[in-house]
Amino acid sequence: MSSPIFKTYILKTLGCKANVYDTQQIEAELQRRGFRPAANGELAGLCIINSCTVTDEADRQSRKLAGRLSRENPQATIVVTGCAAEVDPERLSHSSGIHYVIGNRDKPKLVDLILSEVKRAGRDSCRQVSRLLGRAEPYTEMASRHPMDREWPLNSEVFAMGEHSAKTRVFLKIQEGCNSFCTYCIIPYGRGPSRSLASEQVIAQINTLVREGIREVVLTGTNIGDYEDELPGGGLASLIERILQETRLERLRVSSLAPTEITAKILEIFEGSSGRFCPHFHVSLQSPHERTLKRMKRRYGPDEIRKVLSRLSSGNGVDGGVFIGMDVITGFPGESESDFEEGLRFLATLPWTRLHVFPYSERAGTPAVRLPEVVPREERARRAKVLSKLSLERMAAWHRAVLESCRASGRPLQGILLESASKKFGTSGLQPAMEYTMGYTPNYIRVAVTSKRTVLYSNQIISAYPSDLVVDSRAGEVVLLTEAAE
Repeated sequence: MSSPIFKTYILKTLGCKANVYDTQQIEAELQRRGFRPAANGELAGLCIINSCTVTDEADRQSRKLAGRLSRENPQATIVVTGCAAEVDPERLSHSSGIHYVIGNRDKPKLVDLILSEVKRAGRDSCRQVSRLLGRAEPYTEMASRHPMDREWPLNSEVFAMGEHSAKTRVFLKIQEGCNSFCTYCIIPYGRGPSRSLASEQVIAQINTLVREGIREVVLTGTNIGDYEDELPGGGLASLIERILQETRLERLRVSSLAPTEITAKILEIFEGSSGRFCPHFHVSLQSPHERTLKRMKRRYGPDEIRKVLSRLSSGNGVDGGVFIGMDVITGFPGESESDFEEGLRFLATLPWTRLHVFPYSERAGTPAVRLPEVVPREERARRAKVLSKLSLERMAAWHRAVLESCRASGRPLQGILLESASKKFGTSGLQPAMEYTMGYTPNYIRVAVTSKRTVLYSNQIISAYPSDLVVDSRAGEVVLLTEAAE
């Protein structure tokens, strides 16, 4: 265990923003124990995969990643945690290259479990067989309720950034679990029932992050619309209000919310926040068609969707207004061609900026796999392409309007938070590609910045003049090319 190679690690995250937060916690704990991330090309002694199991394909990708890391790091101990480890740990334990499987319920003590087991068994012997650590056990049955014999923790430690972690934006998990049991979703089994971090602890965590230099925090969870504080009446709106009043955080974002979870109170706080509550919402729509929403067991319809999007789009405090992204699943069982076309027409009438499109993918154990009128996979893929094309056209038009508005007024884009990432773009075939520093505006415009005189660095907030637009049809992304305002 004292071997230097064992003290190097690789952490891989699949799936949701809640997993991103969990990985941040794992990394901070590893660094407190003297571990460091393996450099590019360096062999790691410990590889941890924070898995996803939202679909059968996500489950397969988690196992595939474990196998690849095992081949690339032959001396490493390979650990899989996350939702796949919670829902079906035995299947993972029989997968090639995996040494330990640790479920979500034991994530807070994951590092202790690994170190204790390695010390007990010896590194050479422990690699011979896969083992389930902690309380990892398969479900005996899948029912639309949470079993009463599973204890689900909520990590309430004040989050501290690891030495090697990025200091630009942080995902902060305020809620865990879900009680909805949508017909297509396995996640309630992987994350357990809904439970929330007390507002006092959330405030303490954000104040700690602000002292460490964080300028932007994204509130995340399995279903943050279910957030409920221990104080009377303390829902998500109350928490957001307290964060804005009791911390000096410059920028606050919230992750996915269903249309009915974006309440009038949240919108009122947003409209009066002077820009600190970022003009960017991610709506967990799932389908624009009422019959499909009922089959999914979603608790809203077209009227609620139109009402909340119309109010969101009325905010015009920044160039482009509010960025509205929406998740859409297409090809769900029972979605006819006429349903799809009707949904397309409805989407065309709504004010949104981007669609995150997913062709329906089965997940074993969910009620949706038993529904009739299964849409052929090739038809799901075709519909996904239609929706993705619509999304890219809407995004490109939105960004082009921002570009033209800035050019016409002579004003720069404001509030671009720079990241450590950089990328090369060429403005024409006659000019060589230039190196740009990447960043985001408060309303989530992806910006590439270059400068002739200003030194650009991560976590800097700047203004910049847009000069061009890059549309990446393969990635479904749009980027504004800009030059920093001197």
